[in-house]
Amino acid sequence: MGKITVPQEDFPRTADVVIIGGGIVGAATAFFVSHAGLDAIVVERRDALGTLTTAASVECFRAQFSEPENVQMMLTSIEIFDHFAEVIGIPGYDINLHYQGYLFITDAEDGEKTLRARVAHQQSIGLKDVEFLEGDEVRARFPYASPTVTAGTYRAKEGWLSAHEVTYGFAKGSKAQFCLRTEVSGIVVKGGRVHTVLTNRGPVDTPRIVIAAGPFSGVVARMAGVELPLCILRRQKTIIGEHPLIPRHAPMTIDDIRGAYWRPEGGGAALGWALPEEPSEPSENVPADWTFAAIVLEGVSHLSPFFEQVAAGLKREDVFTSAGQYTCTPDSKPIIGPSPDVEGLYFNLGYSGHGIMGSPAGGKLTAKLMVGEISTSENPFRFERFAEKRELTAAEKIVI
Repeated sequence: MGKITVPQEDFPRTADVVIIGGGIVGAATAFFVSHAGLDAIVVERRDALGTLTTAASVECFRAQFSEPENVQMMLTSIEIFDHFAEVIGIPGYDINLHYQGYLFITDAEDGEKTLRARVAHQQSIGLKDVEFLEGDEVRARFPYASPTVTAGTYRAKEGWLSAHEVTYGFAKGSKAQFCLRTEVSGIVVKGGRVHTVLTNRGPVDTPRIVIAAGPFSGVVARMAGVELPLCILRRQKTIIGEHPLIPRHAPMTIDDIRGAYWRPEGGGAALGWALPEEPSEPSENVPADWTFAAIVLEGVSHLSPFFEQVAAGLKREDVFTSAGQYTCTPDSKPIIGPSPDVEGLYFNLGYSGHGIMGSPAGGKLTAKLMVGEISTSENPFRFERFAEKRELTAAEKIVI
């Protein structure tokens, strides 16, 4: 079982791999890397695991993506969530799974054509159980949907969970050591490969480092002389307290046109909307706008109109708004695997808002890459894909 608090006298001076970042991605990485036979430690500068972006998430998971690699990643993660206690070796461990589904709905005139084509594509790349729903079918199954809804897509084996319990489950089930209140101040690179991680508790010599530091991943990578193509964006969520009009058994419901979404949370709801934001610097404390609750309530009301009545009677104490940060890449897919420039440096970062749902598969993939079970060329999330894409574009221009 992983050791989550390491006193100074036991602070390790060497390790097979040092994982920088103690969120859900770092914890998942530690689990799979340590069970692959490597002596692993996680360094986290905060007082507890999973207290930055992990805690700020809406804690949902889905496999309804359009790219085969994303679909496969999320199906792998969901399978791990489904058997989590067995996977981590702790009988009865509960991550509060809610399989209430994901519902995408639209009121676009061409919504039926667009979503029908999307479902056909998703089924062709392995997501066999995603459903296309005509507007009347949406309302028959989900009566809260607006009369203006023209179509929807639904997959039942999606939903949400407790990200806190998943993070600590991976930590407890791992063989790694977790060093809290341990801040990285530098990375020593010698002869083109990683050599030492410098921390406020002393140096750790290691041949392998995994950067899994969420929005601070770019900062950490620069310590090793590597620049990552990351964009940090603020994202906000609002939690509404118990309300009788909010259907408790509804799925995660997303307005496919506007992007506003909501899901049940206890007797209330969690709401979010990825509104346009200017890129920001990584931050330990991300401020929320006091107006966001009103904005997101208006957003979800378009296709779930009962929220208009909910909003009309809300009191200040019934509403809580908070914010976190997405670590985004140019193609909105994570960067996983070894650095092409610094030997022994690995990445598991840049999930672009999908870190909760992708963390199990991402941690598993990192471990397989590290021990040679999968080659870099077989890894669709490799760092080199950005250069490969640019080279392909340039070649196409020459041909033209």
